[in-house]
Amino acid sequence: MSRTQRVATDPRISRRRRAVARSKRRRVMTWLGSIAALGALGWVALGSPLLAVDEVRVVGGEHTTSEDVALAAGLGPDDNLLLLSTADVAAKAETLPWVRSAEVDRMLPGTVRVRVTERVPAMVVALGAARWTIDARGFVLDSGAVNAKLPILGGAETGDIEIGAQLTTPEIQHALKAFRSMSKKLRAKIIAVVAPSFERISFSLADGTLIRFGAAEKLAAKNQVLNALLAKLAQQNKSAAYIDVRVPTSPAVAPRTSVAVDPAPTPAPTASPSP
Repeated sequence: MSRTQRVATDPRISRRRRAVARSKRRRVMTWLGSIAALGALGWVALGSPLLAVDEVRVVGGEHTTSEDVALAAGLGPDDNLLLLSTADVAAKAETLPWVRSAEVDRMLPGTVRVRVTERVPAMVVALGAARWTIDARGFVLDSGAVNAKLPILGGAETGDIEIGAQLTTPEIQHALKAFRSMSKKLRAKIIAVVAPSFERISFSLADGTLIRFGAAEKLAAKNQVLNALLAKLAQQNKSAAYIDVRVPTSPAVAPRTSVAVDPAPTPAPTASPSP
């Protein structure tokens, strides 16, 4: 046999080699396709206008608008929906005066949805002619009275007062703590609160009864005695000028006295003029 004579290759080996070569080319193409796909996804996530924030939707807000949240969180078309921090948006929304808590999620292609739980108005603080609506924890919700049925809190030191701030003076906080401790039914009857000091808190009811409550301490005992006395007066169809529960072991009740009014005297007949 000549040295230059080529040895014949088994056809099965040739087919195997071609199959391996095709497999390598497919893997390379798949790898290149994956890189291209990741690049496209990165462009969509980072630079595509398709995922720009084009709407802020507030759910559950009566006093909080989408514009309020967008402004507080600094949201706009330049923000990317996938890159923004939902926790940061929620924290910014909770700086708004009416928002007690907020939850944020994304809605493709470009909506930020903010579910808010708002604070509930509890009282109206009176400072001269000015009025400020606060919640039961002392957060200032708005200027003016948002509800004419809310009790008026007067005679209390408030410190600096502005929308969104929390009033933390002892007079305000003791008055609110005492108010929160009362039953919902009794709170609905209160029309005014006076707190010249944290130890001299009193409540006026719609029927004219004054409740001398004192400091916001021994709350369970005070409310138990107060509710029992009010129930007893109602059963007897009586009313009180005041109920004093400052010392719950020694309460006091002053009955309301009615002033009798004499009927107007009948005018004496006048004599007819002589003809």
